[in-house]
Amino acid sequence: MDLLSYIVEIFSFPELVSQNGGDIDGLVIAVHLLMLVLFIGWIIYYFVALWKFRASNNPKADYKGVKTKTITNSIEGAVIVAELVLVVVATYFWNFYVNKADDFSDDSVIRVTAEQFAWNARYPGADGKLGAQSKTLVSGANPFGIDKTDPHGEDDVEVLKSDIVVPMKKNKDGTSKSITIDLVSKDVIHCFKVLPLRVCQDVIPGMRVPIHFRPTKVGRYQITCAQLCGDGHARMKGAVKVVDEAEWDEWYKAEIEKKKPAGDKPAAVAPSKDEKA
Repeated sequence: MDLLSYIVEIFSFPELVSQNGGDIDGLVIAVHLLMLVLFIGWIIYYFVALWKFRASNNPKADYKGVKTKTITNSIEGAVIVAELVLVVVATYFWNFYVNKADDFSDDSVIRVTAEQFAWNARYPGADGKLGAQSKTLVSGANPFGIDKTDPHGEDDVEVLKSDIVVPMKKNKDGTSKSITIDLVSKDVIHCFKVLPLRVCQDVIPGMRVPIHFRPTKVGRYQITCAQLCGDGHARMKGAVKVVDEAEWDEWYKAEIEKKKPAGDKPAAVAPSKDEKA
């Protein structure tokens, strides 16, 4: 039984911390079952062909072959049906991840910028909206390529080459609040993959690709770049850190304070003589 449990554990799905991740697991299972049906069908066809056209039953070779198109049409029909199933299912899930979630709001959008070889994040500031950015504006002093003429970008929170912090909040109906990540790239194609969240999306230069997920468990989950992006591809590591609402508010408030000019920050109160004593 220990061996059986070990085998089951090896082939089981990784930890699931996303409310809609079960649908992705279901899709994976469905695709594998479809491939299993096709595999069994081809094996049956293979052995039927061996039996039907065996040498003892056909001592003399027939170079004209089978004249009817029944087998050919059946095979072509099976292939077409399998392709249609895959296209329909894939389109459904693509539509689910690309379109905005029902509880979408601008202040829940996080823009993640990929580069060789790191992940960077921007969060909306007090106005709840992200400022515009462009790859053509990227420089050493402006790593995100922020458009300085856009007033919405002045208060945005920027996190360079560190954990991407996301909140785990609840809607009024008890469901987990959705998080939207806009993926952009500064250089080449990357791929944002976080297995526990069941998200995997290519990050393509010149495009802004949104993904949605609903975290259900606090923790730190590794980001894998699932697209070969250069000599340092193996070193491109990052993490999505899911925190509860209280910790998120504390973290976000601290990041907002960092954005304020030194004169706007509350001055430290010097200890009194009694306190020193």
